[in-house]
Parts: sequence; C-alpha cells; structure tokens
Amino acid sequence: MTNTIDIRREGRLAYDEYDCTPPWTQPATVVLVHGFTKNRRFFYDWIPELAKSYRVICVDQRGHGDSSALPANFTMAIRDFSDDLADFANKLGLVHAHYVMAEFTSCIALDFAVAYPELIGSLVLPGVVFKPSAGVDWEGWAKIVDAQGSQAWARATNDHRLPADVDPAKREWYVTQQGRFPSGPLAAFFRWTCTQDFSGNFARIQAPTLLMTGQHARVQPVPEVLAAAATMPRAVVKVFEGMPLNVMSAAPHDCVRETLRFLEAVDKPDPYARVRAAAVRQ
Repeated sequence: MTNTIDIRREGRLAYDEYDCTPPWTQPATVVLVHGFTKNRRFFYDWIPELAKSYRVICVDQRGHGDSSALPANFTMAIRDFSDDLADFANKLGLVHAHYVMAEFTSCIALDFAVAYPELIGSLVLPGVVFKPSAGVDWEGWAKIVDAQGSQAWARATNDHRLPADVDPAKREWYVTQQGRFPSGPLAAFFRWTCTQDFSGNFARIQAPTLLMTGQHARVQPVPEVLAAAATMPRAVVKVFEGMPLNVMSAAPHDCVRETLRFLEAVDKPDPYARVRAAAVRQ
C-alpha cells in the first residue's frame, strides 16, 4: 500500500518502503528519487537487490506519480524540489541516508547536497546531468509537447533512453508513464533546462558520490562527466559501454551492482581509525 506524508507548501509526497534485511539488524537507508517526468515505479528493477542489504525508500517527487500536482502557477526552481526532499527526510527522521537521484534529478541532488549536507551519507547519480549540452534540441522537444502533448514527446524521443533491442512492452510502459506528466510544465521545463549550469556545485560536495552514465549519453557527454568528477573531493565514475544516458532503466542490474559496491565501501568502517586516534592521543 502506498504511503503518503505531508510536506511544505501544502504538498504531499507518495512513497513506498522496502526492507528485506535480517530483522535483528539496523540497516542504513537508501532513498530512491526518480528522474524528471518519471515516478517511483521506474526503480522496480533496483529494489529487490538493494532491499536485501538496506532499508529502501522510493519516493515520488511533487508533480509526479502519486504525489501532489504541481501548482497552477508553477515556475521551475531546483531549490523547491530540494526543500521538498529535505522536509520529507526530516519528517521521516532520515539522517545521513544514501540518495540515488537519477537523470535530471541529479541537478536537484547537486543543489540538495550543498543546501542540506547534514542529511546526506552519499550520492549515487545514474544518468548524471548538470549542464545540458547542445546534444539535444530542447526547443524542438518543447514544440512537440506544445503541439501533441507529453506522451507524443515521450514516444518520439524514446530511442534516446532505451537500447534498440529492449522488450517492446517495456518501451510502451516507459512511454505511457512519462506521458502522465502534464504538458504545460514539461514544455516550460525544456525551455528552462538549456539555460542551466550546475557544474559549479561539484567542488562544494563533500559526500562520497558515484556518477554513472552511458557511453552514448547525449545530454551530458562522457568527457564532460569525467571533467566534472575531477573537481569533486570524493567522486568515482562508472561509464557503461553501449548505453544511453538513462542507465537506471537501460542497464538497471549493472547500476545496482555498482551501487552496492560503492555503498559497501562507503559504509565500511575505516580499519585504521583507531590506530590514527591512538597516535593523535599520544
């Protein structure tokens, strides 16, 4: 059954919780935050493996899935989504949780990590985006939405998101789910997106961060991701060969494997901490 929690600005966020860890343990929490125009159901392939080792919370952002609709006077602002997420975390008592934030929502992650560093244990950014490049015709996408609606745009551009040999039923589901996002805000979002650059936030993020992308990413090409990661104090990068930007859906099992490997390293106690502490005391 879907859970809901009231947040700021008369909002309500829908979420699911999964925990298949041994009942006598106290697992760390992983919060899964979907990409823009999507919803929490897109993480269906991630949850089974993650929930064996972590408490997993999968949330719909405002305006998506089963959460509150965007207000009629909606104006795109990254900080509004960061504030929503912080309020959500505080209401659930989440401190130092691990956040998996996909695709354009990685822009929100970069802002969230700067504004609320005390809430974050680590970041995992599959399909990382921070400065949309000229690889996409944003105005062309907006015009498709204006003329034909969100689902027509999702169908016309789906080849950017999934491999050519994907199950047709999965492709159709993907298009239908993205088509749920309201057309007006989506067209405005595209026209706003191409004016943004969040790369300056990278150097300010102290949390361990895993950046994942596909070899054929167009919105944020691999060289740009590698250059951005080089400015981060604690970042690692994984590039999946033959994949598009949207690796969370195009290569979910590979993403989960890398995420678990990364989180295990983050959560592992420092074996030399006591030695260093003793040395300092002496």
